[in-house]
Amino acid sequence: MALGDLSDDELVAEYKRRDAGDREELIDELFGRHYHRVARWCLRVTNDREAAADLAQEVFLKAHRHFDSFRGTSRFTTWLYTIVRHESINRLRREPPTTESEEVLAEIAALAPGPEEQAAGEQTADRIRGLLASTLDPTEQSVFTLHYGDEISLDAITRLLGLRNASGAKAYIVSARRKLARAAQRLRARGELP
Repeated sequence: MALGDLSDDELVAEYKRRDAGDREELIDELFGRHYHRVARWCLRVTNDREAAADLAQEVFLKAHRHFDSFRGTSRFTTWLYTIVRHESINRLRREPPTTESEEVLAEIAALAPGPEEQAAGEQTADRIRGLLASTLDPTEQSVFTLHYGDEISLDAITRLLGLRNASGAKAYIVSARRKLARAAQRLRARGELP
């Protein structure tokens, strides 16, 4: 039977049966199956392809180093995504994400890009990134970007970021909206927003 025909659980069981020298192809198959999904989650967290690739690499290096400690009492994907969540949280604490999604930027600024604005699109994107960075704390930026930019549910964001407050990600969305509304109001008063 080819490795591709085995389930994740069967690959893990086969890994446990084999000697150390015969295990690499099994772990390569297992990690290869999940690489793209992990990389997409990392991109949602970082909003930067290079940072996401680095984060995904950190996740798989950690998973590889600790694979022998995986007991199989939960699904492999549960174990792997626990590592993704922890590494993502650590990354967010060290480096808040940048916001590069034009859809998110347009929604936050409530600007309908016309021909003139399209020509100045990069300048607008820079202003909006600056607005987010100066208005929201890193967790609010992450929750806001994951929810509106990547269309991830608030429950999933709560689990992904390991938010322990009573309302989870919803509290951060409410706070971010309130802060951004006040910031937009100040910008309108100064004539910087329509």
